[in-house]
Amino acid sequence: MENKKVAVLGAGVSGLTVARILDNRFNVTVYDKNKTVGGLARTRFTDGYLYDPHGGHIFNSKHKDVVDFIFSILPKENWKYTVRNAKIYFNGKYISYPFELSLCELDDDDALDCIYDFVMARQGNEPDNFKDWLIWNFGEAISKRYMIPYNEKIWAYPLEQMETQFMQGKMPLPTKKEMLRSMLLKDPSERKMPHSTFYYPLKGGIQTMVDAIAEGIEVRCGEKINDIKKNNEGWIINDEEIYDIIISTIPLPELPNIMELPEKINLCIKDLKYNSLTTILFDCPKTDITWLYIPSHNYKSHRVGYQSALTPYASPNKERGCAALEIIGKKFEINDKFFKENNILPKELEFNESLDSEFTKYAYVIHDKNYRKNLCEIKNYFSYDDTFKLLGRWGTWNYKNMDLCMKDAMNLAKEMSENVD
Repeated sequence: MENKKVAVLGAGVSGLTVARILDNRFNVTVYDKNKTVGGLARTRFTDGYLYDPHGGHIFNSKHKDVVDFIFSILPKENWKYTVRNAKIYFNGKYISYPFELSLCELDDDDALDCIYDFVMARQGNEPDNFKDWLIWNFGEAISKRYMIPYNEKIWAYPLEQMETQFMQGKMPLPTKKEMLRSMLLKDPSERKMPHSTFYYPLKGGIQTMVDAIAEGIEVRCGEKINDIKKNNEGWIINDEEIYDIIISTIPLPELPNIMELPEKINLCIKDLKYNSLTTILFDCPKTDITWLYIPSHNYKSHRVGYQSALTPYASPNKERGCAALEIIGKKFEINDKFFKENNILPKELEFNESLDSEFTKYAYVIHDKNYRKNLCEIKNYFSYDDTFKLLGRWGTWNYKNMDLCMKDAMNLAKEMSENVD
């Protein structure tokens, strides 16, 4: 019997992974509106500078099957292994990350307030909103100095209106014993914190990885999905080709524009929250810092990712480095007026001009108080049709890192292959 035809909508990490695994059991075609594969995990070179325009993407995973999968298609010798050297720009000083394990690097008064409040934290019932949860978990001093201002910048959404469950496994949560140890021994070293070590392709940026996943797959780049409908023969895409199964990684808010959905589901989708991101590539002094977090509201940027710390091939000038700053919010114009504002980054970071920039509409899923209710309704609706499947960070509306998106794709591929047997 002829293999079933599967259309994968979106050539990001999730779409490419599921397509590659399914390709020997199904007739798979991947669609993507962009000219290159990768989705948010794309790389481009500007005048010899390496730039991951949709934010930094590094690889590590606690899932052995994900690690084996990636290193089987892009062997380990093609990667640079790095021990994370993240810093926090706090009161003009570079404090090691995570903040709560680095109190020994603060001024005495700040350190005393933070350690006292941290030891006294977690009293009473656990709050159900993100702002109060930060104070409950870390204490008032740490929260007000770092946790609250930084999260206010990166989410650009009232923290009181956000849930707390989504942070499990994402935010470093050291024990009080670990925090006291770091303070007494004056040792801010990370211990088993998420992403404390990682891999990054030695050459070509993260694009090297997605290109390797895409090799051998039929991918139709530059083909935007304008219409999806179903009849007795199957799913019809753009009034042209018919498929037995669709796997969609398209952001949920885009689905009502291309397919007919019940009004109740449209309202749930409309109520989903997200924020956007602008990244700006710039030349900078060479450093071994991998990421710099900037909690102060005095600066618009909340984070700087140093591309030249990930690979020695990131900059054409071996005496200099390059980095990408990140600003959350609506799209804005990067012009002379923008550079005259002097509140983008601390001056010592030498942000003087833009080498390249990119706006990303869908950057981060916001887990507001209605998040789980809306998502439950949406997933329940799509679960009734086994021929239309949701996948990926935006297809399932779940803020997952790259490796977990791959894991979900592998699980879906396994489930579909077993159903064919």
